[in-house]
Amino acid sequence: MMIRLKPLLLLFVLFILLEACSSNTVETGDNFEMVELPDGSVVFLNHHSEVSYDKDFETRTLEVAGEVFLDVVKAEGSFVVKTAHGDVTVLGTEFNVKTSAEELEVEVEEGVVEVKNSKGYQKVKKGQRATWKKGEQTIKKGKAEMKFKVWLSALEREFKKLGKEIKRGSKHVQKESKEVGKEFHKGAKKLKKELKSL
Repeated sequence: MMIRLKPLLLLFVLFILLEACSSNTVETGDNFEMVELPDGSVVFLNHHSEVSYDKDFETRTLEVAGEVFLDVVKAEGSFVVKTAHGDVTVLGTEFNVKTSAEELEVEVEEGVVEVKNSKGYQKVKKGQRATWKKGEQTIKKGKAEMKFKVWLSALEREFKKLGKEIKRGSKHVQKESKEVGKEFHKGAKKLKKELKSL
């Protein structure tokens, strides 16, 4: 009996490893994160959020927990965001998805998305939002509040700050490389002089 279980256990472990290697997962913890997907779409993750997707991204399906803002590239076929409470289907747009244990909220900044779950379906356009809370029988549609812009602005400030630090570091590297260049030329002249004297 034990001998027969070993091959099954080995196959199970191999299956788990292959599954783990065939997808990408990004978790933010206390940080913001920006991820460019294989199709060129960009996902901005708020604090304590997570996205997962297949490495080949052929189905253009993204699993989301927490809050993300997406800038989706138009392409053939749909782009699907799966959450614990429903799916958001997109053709090319900018929108925010916020999901928790109790609710799902989608706000559209540009374009149109479809939000659906077992309780219903809503087509959401620019400036609108769809919400669903646990225990409710329908997905509600209303005017978007665009609260996500607060954390998105904070993320933008972080990127600008990082850009300034890189620029400052770049200037320092340029200055150092000029100094190294001067020292190299001095050394080359000295070596040339020494070789001539031989």
